[in-house]
Amino acid sequence: MQGLPVSPSLIPLDTLREQIARAVATAKAYDVPDVCVGLRIQQSVDEADAQEAFGSKRLYVRRRIISWSEADLLDLATRVLRDYPSEELADIVSEMTVHAEQRVSALVRRDVLKALNPLASLFGDLPLIDGLRVVFGASVIQDDPTGLTGLLGLTSLHGQIVQHCLRNDDWSHEELLIQCGAMTCSQTRFFSLLNKLLHPMSRRDGEQATLATAIDTALRRDGFAVRKTSVESGYAVYGVVRMQAGVVGAMKNLIFASIGEKPELVFRDAVNNDVEIIKHADKVLVFDRPLPNSGLLLWKDLRDWYAELQGISDVASAKENLFRRLRQAVLGARSAGEFAVFQGYYERYGGPLGERLPALVPQVYLHYDPYTRRQRGDEQFLARQRMDFLLMLDHGVRIVIEIDGRHHYAVPDPLAPDRFIANSQRYAEMVAEDRRLRLMGYEVYRFGGYEFLDVDLEQRRVGPHAQKCVADFFDRLLARHCVR
Repeated sequence: MQGLPVSPSLIPLDTLREQIARAVATAKAYDVPDVCVGLRIQQSVDEADAQEAFGSKRLYVRRRIISWSEADLLDLATRVLRDYPSEELADIVSEMTVHAEQRVSALVRRDVLKALNPLASLFGDLPLIDGLRVVFGASVIQDDPTGLTGLLGLTSLHGQIVQHCLRNDDWSHEELLIQCGAMTCSQTRFFSLLNKLLHPMSRRDGEQATLATAIDTALRRDGFAVRKTSVESGYAVYGVVRMQAGVVGAMKNLIFASIGEKPELVFRDAVNNDVEIIKHADKVLVFDRPLPNSGLLLWKDLRDWYAELQGISDVASAKENLFRRLRQAVLGARSAGEFAVFQGYYERYGGPLGERLPALVPQVYLHYDPYTRRQRGDEQFLARQRMDFLLMLDHGVRIVIEIDGRHHYAVPDPLAPDRFIANSQRYAEMVAEDRRLRLMGYEVYRFGGYEFLDVDLEQRRVGPHAQKCVADFFDRLLARHCVR
């Protein structure tokens, strides 16, 4: 599988069709029509089918799935693999499903391979050729007693490995694995290589732990990690796992710190998602700078952007002015809980984390409906448009923090306007929206207004109970996401 593209988006459906056909074609020609019925490729067998299958088993299958959709082909591929194992087909299916959303880039693959160069032996006590065959397949590392392939006398990969790794030892581990296809193979196969290198059959104890740390450091850039997944005969077994799942896609516009009327937006370029605020632009801030590939938004990034926006040359002044502007949005919400969370976060972590402090962004338009409630009437498409707080951490992790007042779960009592009555519909709308956000990849955390009874919003004072509540939450949240 040297030639399989690294990106699943580059795998054409015809490649999937071809590998399905090749897998089914391993059956006997006279069985292929019945096999296709069993796989639900066709409903029944006609008289002419046997002769057609004898002509070409592969083409017989291809003709019957030529117009199938991607979803139907993937479903078929799963059924085929149960009875007709194929490494090539399994790799393609994994690229288009399991590994479709989160990828290890070519840069990180290269970093991982470089981390292997200091090893004395790639697979420890295991024979090199045998280890490579297990990972890359016998079709890639073929035996060639002559050391030559083809009429041109080109040295086979097997012959090159023998020459440069077993006889002369003048290839680095990095170069060897590149020749074997480590930069272009499927992500499943690449992870299998790492699992093999870290298996206790290859190395143990200190050497194993050191290599695990080196590979982990490289993979974290793309949202993967090396973890101890099991124990075998008392020895640690490591594997590559996906880190905390985040939101897929890059941020394009962050509209936040609302202090008044809802802004009115237009798309100047709908194709490129270029948004312009044509009314109430002074009531919000719009951060539209690209973030690093990891998706992390730091306080210093927000500060530097604000300094440029406002023409402030002094960093300290930019920091102070931005903080005041964000706090203005928080105070405008008239929520004791929002004030306690905002003030508590920046007071507790602003100093210790310094330039590494993730920005806690208030009053964020996570969704946007261009119509007002008056215009929509009872018709409602987005249950909530504006979130209380948003944190954007590494690897696409986006955290929504909501402070629940009574309006989240109750409605005013018509007989006593200063009282509220629990409302099941209001509560159901809230939890349904939470489910939708979580399924999109967001983490959602809620505080109840009752947790902030010792906050005096008028005096800007946060009591000890609210302080502890906020501190405990953020201590555990940041530790969970390795923000130290």
